[in-house]
Amino acid sequence: LRYIMIEPESRMRASAMIRHGPPDVLQPVELPLPKPAPDQLLVRVVATSVNPADCKQRSGNLKRIMRHTFPCIMGQDFSGVVVEVGGNCSKFKVGDDVYGATAPRNGCAAEYVAVFERETAIKPACLDAVAAAAVPTVGCTAFKGIVEIGQVAQGYRVLVHGASGGVGAAAAQIAKAHGASVWGTCGTHNREYVESLGVTPLDYHTTFETGLETGSFNLVFDAVGGDEYYKRSHGLLAPNGQYVSAVGPVLHGGSIEVTYGQMMRTAGTLIPRFFGNTCSSRKYRLYLGFETACLDQVSALVADGRLSIRRDPELFDLDSMSRAHEKC
Repeated sequence: LRYIMIEPESRMRASAMIRHGPPDVLQPVELPLPKPAPDQLLVRVVATSVNPADCKQRSGNLKRIMRHTFPCIMGQDFSGVVVEVGGNCSKFKVGDDVYGATAPRNGCAAEYVAVFERETAIKPACLDAVAAAAVPTVGCTAFKGIVEIGQVAQGYRVLVHGASGGVGAAAAQIAKAHGASVWGTCGTHNREYVESLGVTPLDYHTTFETGLETGSFNLVFDAVGGDEYYKRSHGLLAPNGQYVSAVGPVLHGGSIEVTYGQMMRTAGTLIPRFFGNTCSSRKYRLYLGFETACLDQVSALVADGRLSIRRDPELFDLDSMSRAHEKC
């Protein structure tokens, strides 16, 4: 059975891209209310977020990798209230304040979204809905790289590339929370912010690697991409150390259109590197997605004050979503 707190309208407002292109392809639309499956919840969305991944999809830069049908409701983070519970769901009830992520399905830039239980967690009480919507994609991406793949542990020395960005800053904080000493590359204008996280800032415009001890880092986490950082950092890895990339050898992957030629060149870079893992104690790891199974653990870090996500203070609504994309 499904238990309904309120009878939602049969249609809802949303922000959808009507084709690939610049931010103005995002238009306010009215669409049928989603019907949750037995293993889904219907959530009334209070807030969503705009991440770089949203802008890369909207631009069409990833169209050879990800297929969209139009109109396509954007947004992969949600924070809101459960209004309907599928018959096969047992973790949540109507009225619960929840948050989570639907990547890669999107659909959160709307008044309602149907989500799976596995994509959802109880919203930390210390966060309002707006602050909570900034957490799932960033927090889960960082957690996967640092904890699940990087296996960070007490006493680790960790270097984070892009430590002032969303994923990089979350990665640095998660590593710190697990007892690691953390260094992070950033621009000079973000030095103070990175220091406020308890991280030693390194200016990426300099030859920062020359001031670091060779072979001393257990984990290098890359939230920037491009081969430059890999080449400059590989020698810093200790025996059995790992270089974990959330982006890959393409700088800010997806910020320009991904072509078949680029994919072939990337494969040409990665295949020898993966084969090299079999005969080297220093490993290269790459992942391009995340799972929300760790969201409860991310929530615990947020609740303990050990993880906070920096966001743009300006707020947008469904009618002005294109402006949010312009800033992203």
